[in-house]
Amino acid sequence: MKVVEVPVDAIKVRVRMRTPSDEKVEGLAESIRDIGTLINPITIDGNYNLIAGYHRLLAFQSLGKETIPATIQEESNDTFNELLEIDENLLRNELDYIEEADHLVRREELMASLGTIYRTGDNQHTSGESKVSVEELASSVGLSKRSYQQRKQIYKLHPEVKSFLSGTEFAKSLVDLIKLSSEEDHIQIEIANLLITGECRTWKQSFFQAKMKDHKLKTTPQVDFNIKERWGGMPKSLMKFPRVEDDLRKVCNLVNHTEDLRHTKATLAFGDMPIRLHQQNPDQSRFSIDYYTRPGHLVCDPFNGRATTAVTALHLQRRFIGFEINALAARKTREVITTHMEVEDSSWTLYEECGVEMESLRNESGILDAIYTSPPYFNFAESYNTEDERDLSNMPLPQFLEKIDILFGNISRLIKTSNYKDRIFHPIIMTLGTARDGENGILDMSYHFQTIAKSHGLTLWDQMFVEVNNPFAWSSHQTNYNLGFVTKNYETQVAWVKFN
Repeated sequence: MKVVEVPVDAIKVRVRMRTPSDEKVEGLAESIRDIGTLINPITIDGNYNLIAGYHRLLAFQSLGKETIPATIQEESNDTFNELLEIDENLLRNELDYIEEADHLVRREELMASLGTIYRTGDNQHTSGESKVSVEELASSVGLSKRSYQQRKQIYKLHPEVKSFLSGTEFAKSLVDLIKLSSEEDHIQIEIANLLITGECRTWKQSFFQAKMKDHKLKTTPQVDFNIKERWGGMPKSLMKFPRVEDDLRKVCNLVNHTEDLRHTKATLAFGDMPIRLHQQNPDQSRFSIDYYTRPGHLVCDPFNGRATTAVTALHLQRRFIGFEINALAARKTREVITTHMEVEDSSWTLYEECGVEMESLRNESGILDAIYTSPPYFNFAESYNTEDERDLSNMPLPQFLEKIDILFGNISRLIKTSNYKDRIFHPIIMTLGTARDGENGILDMSYHFQTIAKSHGLTLWDQMFVEVNNPFAWSSHQTNYNLGFVTKNYETQVAWVKFN
């Protein structure tokens, strides 16, 4: 390439070079004064954009030189134009993290083709070239080295995932995108699909759903732990069930955490902290079904809801019958059982109908080995956002109790008879709560249900009080003190049987 004299003032430094060394500039300036010229010309493109020789240019400027020897690389023009466009996009701060990562990586590729950045293996301390380090690349776009490398990590996302998420709100979550980029391609694609279709509305839930997609929950006839070791003693009337993050809970959560089934009960922190409807603890269900029933027994849940009883019963090698009026809850239950559980289709049935009326079982009697359920709280304490006239949560107390009377009439007909002498028991187990009604005080579901059960010839057989977490406890203690009552932190699990 021909060396030409180029006006110093005409040279444009568009690509941010490494921070200049004053010592190197002074040394070059002294050498130029001594020799009278520049041994190694600088390199520019056809538009006078500097490619290499930043320190040499600064030395000439310090000496007040009007021109400098340079070689011109005409073929670099397109590269520089693209590079300048990338720099302008990065400076405008209008890019999401996916777009920014693509820009940063492409920027490095272009600068590498121009020979202006250090490559792996280069010694930037001994090289005579004026090149850019990683720290300086980061600094040139206003980032630390760590933040710069984190953003570049997002570039590793699968191309299909990038096209799905770029331009959406999900492309604005740096931490989640970095986490996503570390997953295998098929997991990335599944997560992106769950987000853009709206099936999952949060990153956390999409990661969970995607990773559980191919998971199978194995059945086990008995809970595989020593009860004394597990609970710190024998089962007793006061129990607390810990939160156990095992396969059973994960599979239950595939239904429990379905966005349109996780209704908000109330909020805290001035609306910033949603309180979801109570989720039945799979560990309590596992203990109760294992303790009160046996493998092969037919367990019924008239209020299937988010399928904790269904999944737990099948997991423990029981058979299951359920009722559900919410079409989405029924669909998700079927989907999770068929996809994630190793059970025979003949071992379970879910009726998409009212669990109070039990229309499909109207001609049956004495077929159920056990009932395990958690009815909705009464007095409008919980809302499932339905307008279904069969939804108990929408009913005033008198109508609610009328429906419970019908329910007990049906289950007393369907439950098998227990025999005290032969130690054969077929329990009707319900987890019940309380509600407060202003000056009317406590509305105790257990009291009302026991009264109705007795009228249908059922015998109260067992009772267990279960400690639960109350999310309102920390914010309501002063109010509770002023009103003269303590914070409620329990539910009552009641069991009835039918003798001859």
